[in-house]
Amino acid sequence: MTIERIPEAVTHRPEEVEVPPAFAETGLSAIEREFKTQVRDSKGQNILISPATQQVTIKLPYDKATLTGWLKGSVSSSLTWFATFWLRIIKKALHFGWHMTGKGGGDATGS
Repeated sequence: MTIERIPEAVTHRPEEVEVPPAFAETGLSAIEREFKTQVRDSKGQNILISPATQQVTIKLPYDKATLTGWLKGSVSSSLTWFATFWLRIIKKALHFGWHMTGKGGGDATGS
C-alpha cells in the first residue's frame, strides 16, 4: 500500500466557508446547506435532494379570503387555529418563493 503525495504546487482550498476565530470561540460552525452532488440509491433514484433543485408546491385547502375570515373567530375554535396555520404557510411560501395552488388546483399566488 502506497501513500500518494500531493505536489507542493497544489494548494488545498476548503469547500466550506472558514469561520472567523472570534465566532469559532463561541461554538459556531459552518453548515453545508446545499449538496454539490446528488446521492443515489442502487436503483438510480435520488436519496437526497438539494434545496436548490427542489421545487416546493403547496396546495391550499381554502382561498385566502376564507382563511382570513376564520382568523377572526374565537380563540377556543379550532377553525381559528387552522386558519392561523395556513396563513403562516402562505407567508413562508411568499418569502421562499414556493408555488401555491388553490383548492381547485389553480394558481393561488395572486390571491
